[in-house]
Amino acid sequence: MSREIYLDNNATTQPTAEVMAAVANAMSSSFGNPSSSHRSGARARHVLRTSREAVAELIGASPDALFFTSGATEANNWVLQRLCMQPGARLITTEIEHSSIKSSSEMLENVGAAVFRLPTDKSGHIDLQQLADLLKAPVTLVSAQWVNNETGVIQPVEEIARLCRDRGVLFHTDASQAVGKLVVDAEKLGCDFLSFSAHKFHGPQGVGGLFVRQGVQLPPFVFGGGQEFGWRPGTENLPGIAGAGAAAATRRNSLTQTVCELAQLRDAFEQCLLRQIPDVYVNGERANRICNTTNLRFEGVDGEALVARLDQRGIRCSQSSACMNRRPEPSYVLRAMGLSESEAYASVRFSFSVLNSHEEAEVVVEILAEEVAKLRRFSMNFC
Repeated sequence: MSREIYLDNNATTQPTAEVMAAVANAMSSSFGNPSSSHRSGARARHVLRTSREAVAELIGASPDALFFTSGATEANNWVLQRLCMQPGARLITTEIEHSSIKSSSEMLENVGAAVFRLPTDKSGHIDLQQLADLLKAPVTLVSAQWVNNETGVIQPVEEIARLCRDRGVLFHTDASQAVGKLVVDAEKLGCDFLSFSAHKFHGPQGVGGLFVRQGVQLPPFVFGGGQEFGWRPGTENLPGIAGAGAAAATRRNSLTQTVCELAQLRDAFEQCLLRQIPDVYVNGERANRICNTTNLRFEGVDGEALVARLDQRGIRCSQSSACMNRRPEPSYVLRAMGLSESEAYASVRFSFSVLNSHEEAEVVVEILAEEVAKLRRFSMNFC
């Protein structure tokens, strides 16, 4: 296959021309240190300020409530470790969080914190009554992702925020897969912390942010100078932040259209595939998903082999989160949803972006039909 069809956009998206131009400009004409008092510093501060305003508008926050980080993984670690890193802390999270939350939770248990992990049903949703019951006892923090990175299933974060607020408990949501694909209003949502990464909506890799509600105290994660209002010191990644600002402005201006177009593309791909290939099933609830994601189970197929064969033909997809995808283990998200080990191994995620087309989706379905048939024949012959 002569061209690449990239359908792994939940792992990362390709920066757009506007984003690359903003990054290049920050590295050339605006290359100064934002903390410097001279004119080069002033130019850099202007880029930093306007980019912060653009990103803050996309997430529905005041600019002074947004702190730039290297991405959601850092932001997630910042919140969990600074609030729950002591014996007696009580953290409520879920069984299907991103690996940055999962690993942080395990580390916190090792230092004496109590961690409660909410299970999910087959649709991929947590039980709000179980959360409400756990909140009857003192709790330090609740951390629940807004959108699952593997299935695209959307959690009821508004209700979670309300339950936490009623009990006076801090609430953090990892919104990495929500920002740029849902209307996000951090202020109205009622969360205390919201983390995200720019490379999920065509910004550069290595930059993201954390929203912190006004009046909420969060000790710094690192120590140094006065950057990021003294909360996240260290010279800012100005090129990355400039790219994030450009990506945020573009997505903010086209969000409604983008969501509609991505949903139509994903649904057309899914419907065509389900018609042409027998014994394929959608993992998770189909109605309450993010617009660009489908996680499909191909009965009788080794998902890792399918991903590899598609890769040889120029189609990029994955089995799970990019942070876990190189491990020879079934997806813990799908296992938590009740899938067997073999069913989890047989599942593949396809995630679209605005750079994909209906023509590409049709090509992928045709190639998938061929490769799935080959793998099923091989499996039968082997048996």
